[in-house]
Amino acid sequence: MTAYPEKEKHCITDFSNLAAQKWEIVNDGVMGGQSESSFQINEKGNAVFIGSISLENNGGFASVRNHESLNLEGFKSLRLHVKGDGNRYCFRLRTADNGGVHYFSYDYRFETEAERWMDVDLPLSGFRPFFRGNSLKDVPPMDLSKIRLYGFLISDKQEGPFRLEIADIWAIRN
Repeated sequence: MTAYPEKEKHCITDFSNLAAQKWEIVNDGVMGGQSESSFQINEKGNAVFIGSISLENNGGFASVRNHESLNLEGFKSLRLHVKGDGNRYCFRLRTADNGGVHYFSYDYRFETEAERWMDVDLPLSGFRPFFRGNSLKDVPPMDLSKIRLYGFLISDKQEGPFRLEIADIWAIRN
């Protein structure tokens, strides 16, 4: 990981206390699909998002999301330290307004390499609004001060087993 002065970065999570965090699995079973996933901590203290994607019954996605609010105002990017499996994943942010959490998310897709640790930089300006896999045009710009959910998604017809290991997630100011 590139060294940043402490004031230039903020650790969103390092998974050292998963029990205190609010992670939830949401798979395609909510609409009849058969994909399965879990989210756990391994012996090294890293989070592991693991499972299998099935395209049966119009399925094809698995996700895990955290229900903790974030204020990313003043930050320019997120940095994920991950070990992937060669699949494409998505990091998602959902915002809120006075009416509650928005139905859509702001997504950033990223590629992984099998069995290789990598730092993945996600510029916040590169996140795009999506709902059920469809790009949206008529939504407000992302309000970085009102993030209410964040997490990972695997979709895009990537059938079969998957495994994403996550060491930590950082917000970077510059």
